[in-house]
Amino acid sequence: MNQNQILGNFRDDILTDYKLFTLELYVHAISCARRKQTRYLSVAFMTDYIANLFPTREDDIQTFERQLKIKSAATYITNELLENCVKFHDNRLKHPIKISSCLQDKNLILIATNCVSLASLDKLEAFVNTLLTTDVDELYFHQLEKGAEEDSEQSQLGLLSMINDYNAKLGWKIEDINLNPEIKMVTTMVQLTT
Repeated sequence: MNQNQILGNFRDDILTDYKLFTLELYVHAISCARRKQTRYLSVAFMTDYIANLFPTREDDIQTFERQLKIKSAATYITNELLENCVKFHDNRLKHPIKISSCLQDKNLILIATNCVSLASLDKLEAFVNTLLTTDVDELYFHQLEKGAEEDSEQSQLGLLSMINDYNAKLGWKIEDINLNPEIKMVTTMVQLTT
């Protein structure tokens, strides 16, 4: 992969101008047995915080429905992003996984940043290139079939579900953060219209 590239719908200005907060998780410091629970607690915190940004009114059921819809989408997407980060994190490194939320007008943006191995990065790049050049519905159906046949943990269905189920825009930024040894950082951005 070339150094410092953008794929899909990625906007640097969102990271600099609209960030609400960022959580950092140092995966190397968390035992494998506790990582799932830590992920769940992080997702719960983030989505409760996000839901609070969309207040409800007792006399308007639509505000409750909107908040529930946003919280549901944020929960699914945040969990998928963190799960992918933990799964593909380069465990040789002591760099944190970062998960951020941003709010711009009517868009909720969820962002995950992670250091990955070159092998994981090659697989991601191949999938993203397929995603950007293929009909998403066909790809989703193909990945469902493939996942059922192979019982694979790497089905990429989470990313496809974000697009199909939540009408999300996805983008990636890939950066070199060290050349010797070569370390790559991937930032995944998911934009939702609220």
